Amino acid sequence: MKRLLLTLTLSLALLTAAAGEHPSLMLTRSGVAQMRADRGKVPAFDASIDRTIAGADAALRERIEVPVPRDGGGGYTHERHKLNYYRMVDCGIAWQLTGEERYARRVADLLAAYAELYPTLGFHPVTLSKSPGRLFWQTLNESVWLVHTAMAYDCVYDYMTPSERERVERNLFRPMADFLMNGMEGNRENNKIFNKMHNHATWATSAVGMIGMVMGDDALVDCALYGSDRTGRKGGFIRQLDYLFSPDGYFTEGAYYQRYAIWPFMVFAQCIAHNRPQLDIFAYRDHILQKAVSTLLQLAYEGRFMRFNDALEKGYDAQELVYAVNIAYNADPTDKMLLDVAARYQGWVLPSDAGYRVARDIARGEAQPLRFVSRLYRDGREGDAGGVAVIRSTDPALNSALTLKATSHGLSHGHFDKLTLAYYDNGNEVLCDYGAARWLNIEAKYKGHYTHENKSFAMQTVAHNTLVVDEASHFGGVYAESMKHHSDILYADFSRKDMQIVSARETNACEGVAMQRTVAYVTTPFLQYPLILDVLRAESDAEHRYDYPMWYDGHLVSLNFPYERALTAMTTLGSANGYQHLWRQAAGRNTESGTSCFTWIKGDRFYSLSTATTPASELVLAVTGANDPDFNLRHARTFMVRERGRRDHTFFSSLESHGTYDLQVEQSDNLTASCRAVRLVCDTRDYTVAVAEYAGGHRVVLCLANATADPAARHRVETPEGTFTWTGPYDLSMN
Repeated sequence: MKRLLLTLTLSLALLTAAAGEHPSLMLTRSGVAQMRADRGKVPAFDASIDRTIAGADAALRERIEVPVPRDGGGGYTHERHKLNYYRMVDCGIAWQLTGEERYARRVADLLAAYAELYPTLGFHPVTLSKSPGRLFWQTLNESVWLVHTAMAYDCVYDYMTPSERERVERNLFRPMADFLMNGMEGNRENNKIFNKMHNHATWATSAVGMIGMVMGDDALVDCALYGSDRTGRKGGFIRQLDYLFSPDGYFTEGAYYQRYAIWPFMVFAQCIAHNRPQLDIFAYRDHILQKAVSTLLQLAYEGRFMRFNDALEKGYDAQELVYAVNIAYNADPTDKMLLDVAARYQGWVLPSDAGYRVARDIARGEAQPLRFVSRLYRDGREGDAGGVAVIRSTDPALNSALTLKATSHGLSHGHFDKLTLAYYDNGNEVLCDYGAARWLNIEAKYKGHYTHENKSFAMQTVAHNTLVVDEASHFGGVYAESMKHHSDILYADFSRKDMQIVSARETNACEGVAMQRTVAYVTTPFLQYPLILDVLRAESDAEHRYDYPMWYDGHLVSLNFPYERALTAMTTLGSANGYQHLWRQAAGRNTESGTSCFTWIKGDRFYSLSTATTPASELVLAVTGANDPDFNLRHARTFMVRERGRRDHTFFSSLESHGTYDLQVEQSDNLTASCRAVRLVCDTRDYTVAVAEYAGGHRVVLCLANATADPAARHRVETPEGTFTWTGPYDLSMN
């Protein structure tokens, strides 16, 4: 930070020879010359240029329309203003690459129309945001508009006359930059947002900085880099790099919003690299931006981002990731796995200097396969606020991923779920995180905003695969309280080929209750596929009701206990904290066995969850949809184990993947669980010894030291089934 602040005083003296040149944001003069010279030589880039020119030609066939804002996300005026900035970018790039004046003229005419409209606008009429925009219902979209429009203006800057530039800068760009930084009379929320540590602020600082670069306004660029007071102490892009990413490149809001935030981070960084190379932005904080891109790619399964916190189904093919991957490779062309992502998952490149380099090197055959690894991604600025563990199968052909979320809350998009488990296998999400209740940019669904059910269900603890205490959400569902705390990773070991393990603890989420969860991914010689052992402990001095919901995707096959199904009418599972949205489909008890087994099918594979229970354990099947008058919730199913009147209690489960189902030949194989029993032979606050038995007389024994994670500590436990000794926080054996 000190090095970067020092450059603030030297910025005028260190301007490069190219200062004042246009284009200089995503394109450069030298890059454009190279692209023109190589037309027809790089197929993937030629396709990108053809796509861009097609967009520009479509713009020329349309009449210029800059409507007075009226609609929220997904509505006509909202989408028209979005389309306009895409059209301007296409036309600006087409002008640079073809030299055809008609493209530049369209950008200039659109900017002139906006320069006439913008001064007449007050706040947007849709009042769903605390920081309403003028063109859009929230300021965030205004920032996105300016990021793109700055790119277009950069391309046509030299084409426009001085009087044209003066008019659009005076009536459009400078007022918009001031609005993004300071808001307007009656709402100064924007000043707080601009200096905040949040993805909205990243978009705002990027927008202001980029338009400042095009206009040659160093003061605006400095505000973008170092906050509105230009000191770097309260806000700005550089401070966001320091605060929003952990040292591992994990973004505190989770993978879905890391996907969104990485767009302005990488775009503005590219602009900084072109315009203020002395900052060496891609090397800043030990190359934090490249780490962020790499981490984001790892937090995905089958090219789709794992759903922590508010999240929809997005993946590598999102335009944000095309920008991020292209720019990251341009900054570090030694990472050849990025070429694999671009070629295999994305299929197109940016019409920019970075995109040209990616396409050229793909054509040269330089791509290397993207490798996935097991790793703990720490959360928090210093990496001390818990983290997300991702365990991958040691045999890549198995294509499995197990996650344990033990992070901080994750800002306003965070959910109230500590120590949440999710599992992906055979190309499918098997144990699911619900993500967000939102229909993005579908205006009929609450104007494309997060629906009310996002808060009443999706954010609540019961919507996740974790422990629910007394039918209440973690931290009582209070954002300010949750933001004060984080879970702690006790240990993670991914070094063994036959077993990988992670353990985390949470002591603040439920008053008077400490939670500890240990998950192990175990490869045995006697089972068809690896299995998962899940040990979720609750410790308390008072009695509670503990719920253990496991949200699954697929279709129920069998249960090993009797149950009553609601055949003509269903009741809700509860009245608040997400339970009001759950229909009780069936419930039962297992009075004959200490192991309750639930088997379902997803795709062509079977899954069996075997959990240690007693005759008092209530076993519930539930589905979303209750108290959902507008059909906003997706259809999701859970199998829940419920324990009443417990102080300390441990949920111990074996999750087994098995069998095949081939509809074409009408054949199924190995469709029943191999697990014969799961039990706890010792369970105290100091030690847990869990045993899982499988067909053929095989068993797996997991020994855990609950009170210490000291790798040198020696442990000895006497049980009715013998003595267990080990060193370190855990031991796993199988026979």
